[in-house]
Amino acid sequence: MKNETIIDFNDIELVDDVFYGGEAGAKDGIVYRGELWMLKYPKSTRSMNNPQISYTTSPLSEYIGSKIYASLGIPVHETLLGHRRGKIVVACKDFLYDGMTMSSRLVPFNELKNSFMASDISSYSGSGSNTLLQEVLDTISGQRVLRRLDVALPRFWDMFIIDAFIGNNDRNNGNWGILINISTGEASLAPVYDNGAAFFNKRSISQMSARMNNEKEMRDDAYGTPTCVYQYTGLDNEGHRIKPFDYIKETNNVDCKAALRRFCEAVDMNAINCIIDDIPESIGNLAIMPQIQKDFYQKMMRLRLDEVFIPTADH
Repeated sequence: MKNETIIDFNDIELVDDVFYGGEAGAKDGIVYRGELWMLKYPKSTRSMNNPQISYTTSPLSEYIGSKIYASLGIPVHETLLGHRRGKIVVACKDFLYDGMTMSSRLVPFNELKNSFMASDISSYSGSGSNTLLQEVLDTISGQRVLRRLDVALPRFWDMFIIDAFIGNNDRNNGNWGILINISTGEASLAPVYDNGAAFFNKRSISQMSARMNNEKEMRDDAYGTPTCVYQYTGLDNEGHRIKPFDYIKETNNVDCKAALRRFCEAVDMNAINCIIDDIPESIGNLAIMPQIQKDFYQKMMRLRLDEVFIPTADH
């Protein structure tokens, strides 16, 4: 990536009648290259406990995570890295639009889960947002629309594996779903979107540097302590977050194992390293991605690949 591809969005006018929700930070609608894009800003850390940085690095996480998904052959929303108002931003092409005309509507998984649980299943949580793994899998196999999409289950497990690889711990039930074509009513899987929680996006450069110099802490960060959004029911009948790397190593789930093999066959660390290395460290006085941050991301993924994914897939 050359510096001119870090796009200056400062002079691009905002779209007044398009609005985006979510809790990850401010968002604007813009027209770029004759198409609608969502511009995502980094979220302030002011309300967080003991923040080491003023803003999260979520735009970088969104951009890099999405590019890694694309490198693995998974349909994902298109992203561009840029800056606006003195901050790093990421532009995400709005896949609901064809040019400036809305062509599809998004139905997130939590709504599909709500419709599935409307049937008399008294043992279920009653919440579309609940991420108990068994409820999620039952919805994928039993919900009337998802049941017709034989790619839904493989996509779920592909996301489970790749999100673990990039450290995205927020693939909640609102962060994936299906598209309904407005003209035909045809349903299809939405491309993967919302990868901004990847890569420890609240870590400061000094924290990354300290971790890089401590092998135990690096391994803990890589595959020892991370959890994902999905849960299992413990002996206390409460939901507990799954540790994805333990699950990957220990599970007998054939669909998870198949996704792991697909990942290991497709992953190319040289290509992934290039995605990161090609991002400039700075433009003018604006810091983009310092070298220590690049090294931290690359080492984290290398550890996960070499010490969990490849040995488990080969077992």
